[in-house]
Formats: sequence, C-alpha cells, structure tokens
Amino acid sequence: MLLAVGVRRRTSWRDLEGYLFISPWLLGFLLFTLGPMLVSFGLSLTKWDLLRPTPLYVGLSNYQELLRDPDFFLSLRNTLYYTLVSVPVGMAGSLAVALLLNQKVRGIQVFRTIYYLPAVTSSVAMYLLWKWLLSPDLGLVNQMLQAHVPLLTLSGVHWVPLIASPPEWLADPNWAIPALILMNLWYLGSGMIIYLAGLQGVPEHLYEAAELDGAGAWHKLRHITLPMLSPTIFFNLTMSIIGSFQVFTAAFVMTQGGPAKATLFYVLLLYQTAFDYLRMGSASAMAWILFVVIVILTVINFRVASRWVHYD
Repeated sequence: MLLAVGVRRRTSWRDLEGYLFISPWLLGFLLFTLGPMLVSFGLSLTKWDLLRPTPLYVGLSNYQELLRDPDFFLSLRNTLYYTLVSVPVGMAGSLAVALLLNQKVRGIQVFRTIYYLPAVTSSVAMYLLWKWLLSPDLGLVNQMLQAHVPLLTLSGVHWVPLIASPPEWLADPNWAIPALILMNLWYLGSGMIIYLAGLQGVPEHLYEAAELDGAGAWHKLRHITLPMLSPTIFFNLTMSIIGSFQVFTAAFVMTQGGPAKATLFYVLLLYQTAFDYLRMGSASAMAWILFVVIVILTVINFRVASRWVHYD
C-alpha cells in the first residue's frame, strides 16, 4: 500500500515537472494562437470596422456575402492555380538540387551553403530585387532575353535577338502568376535542406546491393531513393500545399494584386478586406474558410499518403 502511494506521488511529481517545462509553450499557444483563433471566429459572426466600440452581431451574414462576392472566387482561383503549378515545380526542383548536392565531391559544403542562403535572406528585399529584374523595359531578365546571338545562314553570320518580344512578366495578366512561380524557384533551399537530410539517411548497403544486381542510376533512384525518401516527400508536400495557400508577401510587395487582379491571392484579399476596407468580420470569415480548406486538403493528403508513403 505504501509502495503504491509512493509510486503515485512520484508519477504526479513527474507529470507536474513535465507541465512546468512545457508551460512557456502552452502559454504562448493559448495567448497567441488558440486565443486569437477563437476571437476571430467570434468576429466572423459580427460586423466591425475598428471604429465602433463594439462589434455588431450579424450571424452568418459575412459568410453569405462572401459567397456572392466575385473577388472571393477570383482569389480562390488564382490561389489554386498558383498551388497546382508551384508545388510540383518547387518540389521537383528542390529534390533535383538535393540529389546534386548529395554527391561526395570536394567543396560540396560551399555549394550547399550557396543554395540555402536565399532561404534565410529578407524576403521583402529579395522581392523588390526581383521586381526590378522582371521589369519589362529595364529588367535584367528581358535584357538578357533580347541579347543578340550569332545565327549562321547561307548568306553568312547574322546577329539576331534571342527573343524579339520577351514577356512583360508582372505587367501582363497572363504572365504575372508564372513569373511569381519562376521567381519562387529562388527559394528552393528550404525544401532542399530537408530532402538532403532524408537522402543522407538512406542506407548505403541498399545501393551496393542494387549495383551488384546490375541496377543503373535510374533504377536506384526509382526503386531505392524515392521509396526511402517518401516520408520526406510527404512532409514537404504537406507543408508546400499549406504554404502556397497562404501566399501573400510576393503579391503584396510586387503587384498589389495586379495587373487586372491576376495576382489577387486569397490572403492578399483577406488583408485588403481587413485593413483597407476595415471589414474585420468578413476578413475573419475568410480566415476561417481558408482554415477549413487547408484542413480538408491536409486530411485528403494524409489519406492518400497511406498508399505511397513507406516508413519501413
């Protein structure tokens, strides 16, 4: 009996110690995550312009108004388009760079550092730089595309522009989102470093056994590397989908949603609704709709992942 009481006391003290150690995180979560989420849900049922002393309760009116707003569906379409293209392109690019940087060559650490540096630089500064690079008239990208190259013909060598009429990039509604997607390849380092960690965890004896069986580079990639890397691919896929649905800074800094609302992404519209139009209730409703969409996509991703992700 005394032994049982002593065991219970030690267990209770260990539980208390555990809660004390995680109390800073718990307080931060309650004050800065869960608390604001509950407040935003309450605001989504009201109309408030930040000028009134108290919000006015309107029920589900904000959600109904959003379903009648054409900009709401336009922002969803733009965000979905960005997600469907940028996620696979970014993941493929990160994996390709990781495979290259996983080679045992001299000075490989320098190249890894160079590829990872853009991921830790100021995003606003980089977006301002890319805004200048993609300028239709003065940008370095179009100047390089219009550079003259030699063309050998029967009458001799002629110097012709590489591309006579390059895209106008951020000034063209058809090229604005593709320009942002191409620019996003500058930030492959964040995904690359995770893939690289996964690649270095693949046992070497699997490759040695495959080589003894006559497997080439493609077969080793397909039958060893990718299956062993599937948990890492799944993690990057999940985080990339969540991040792409929250794209904001690039459009806010570079295009402000233009041209012709071609880059009016969902979170940018949410920001404009809250701080430009002072419709905090509608903005909170948009935030909760985005939360539900991301949760649904994440659940679907987890369900589908059971078919191709291997943890053994």
